[in-house]
Amino acid sequence: MEDISSVLLGQSSSDVLKQTAAPIHELPAELLVEIFRVVAAQAGEATHPRRTSYNELKPVLALSEVCGRWRQLVCTTPHLWNFQVGLSLKKAPSDTYLATTKTFFERSAPLLIPILWREETPEASPLSLVFWESDISRLYTLPTDALKNLISLDLRHWDETSDYTPLKVFLGAHIPWPQLVTLRLQISDYESAPAQEFIQILAQCPNLVSVEFLGMTPWSQPAGPSTPVIRLAQLTTLELDFDLEISEGLITPFLAHLDLPALKNVYIGSGINVHWSSADLTAFLHRSPNIEDLDISYSLMTSDNLSSLLANVPSLVALRLHQCFDFVGAFQATFGYLTFSPTAPGHPAPRLQRLTLLDDGEIDEEQLERMISSRWWTDAELAALAVAPPVARWEQVHIGTDFYLPDGEQRKYSDQLTTRMVQLQAQGLDLELK
Repeated sequence: MEDISSVLLGQSSSDVLKQTAAPIHELPAELLVEIFRVVAAQAGEATHPRRTSYNELKPVLALSEVCGRWRQLVCTTPHLWNFQVGLSLKKAPSDTYLATTKTFFERSAPLLIPILWREETPEASPLSLVFWESDISRLYTLPTDALKNLISLDLRHWDETSDYTPLKVFLGAHIPWPQLVTLRLQISDYESAPAQEFIQILAQCPNLVSVEFLGMTPWSQPAGPSTPVIRLAQLTTLELDFDLEISEGLITPFLAHLDLPALKNVYIGSGINVHWSSADLTAFLHRSPNIEDLDISYSLMTSDNLSSLLANVPSLVALRLHQCFDFVGAFQATFGYLTFSPTAPGHPAPRLQRLTLLDDGEIDEEQLERMISSRWWTDAELAALAVAPPVARWEQVHIGTDFYLPDGEQRKYSDQLTTRMVQLQAQGLDLELK
């Protein structure tokens, strides 16, 4: 076998082919694979006694370059690719290293790849990791201190053919949940996970700054009076995406579990039959008084939901509602809530500057123009006021639908409104009517 190793690895691919093509090609695939394994192992040991990807990659690649049949055998033999992979905690890996490591994982499946964690300095740089469902077992085999510098974690379940794996299995892995700053949990389009499982993981992460949960199953019942509340004092960004395939459910019981005093950016996407509880929504907004950017898509909001929302976000700067209305006259109700009147006792969303409403309901042009004009002053008009208005001036207003009407037509507006809109645009307002 030593002679074969020297022949295969000590000469060029063309020389190998000329000298060994005839006898080698008569061997069955199973025997060739065994020879390849011995050759790769011997070559690696000759270079360095410790088995690593660097030592063994060169002979494996050399074997794959001899001919098409050898390449096919090498690339489809997992035992030739389950190298030990070294990860440095000192610096982020290069794109080339990541691509190579991905190839090792793909070609070694279903075998496990040993991971060598290198820590060149006592204070290693922060670590970010992405784990797919197939990698769960590796999380359980890591040394307890291997992830001591982990601050960003991305866990994904994305397999159309496999059974759903409960997210709570991650809780038993050696993951330092309390030190995580960024967390992303994603369930594929083919599956969904109960929102309670996301809550269980969230409860282990008190220092999170950003959370993104995708593929949750909404609640079937409103939150009860004894719902435990998780306080995440540093969380500023929350992105929730509920399963689009679920026929019906509630979003707000998830929010009822959260106390997020530093929250600023919120995105919520859901299925068309997912509803809100005004009581739960109001309580959540009271616990999150610093929300500045709110984006909600594809959920069913009632008039009460809308009024609860606009009345309890005093810090809101940007609002986007996309296909969210579940009642007749929703546009008009929104325009009415946001129309500023100096004599009114209160002013919903007093800091609101950017508004996007996209739906296919009817629009009352007079109410629309009244709402926009009530919160718009030119620079000269603002300078002439003795006291600044109690509400912010519009920066951007986008109103309309992203659906085409029958026969491909777009929504049409009157000449009077169009003329007024052109005037506002000329004064500096970013205004768009779809």
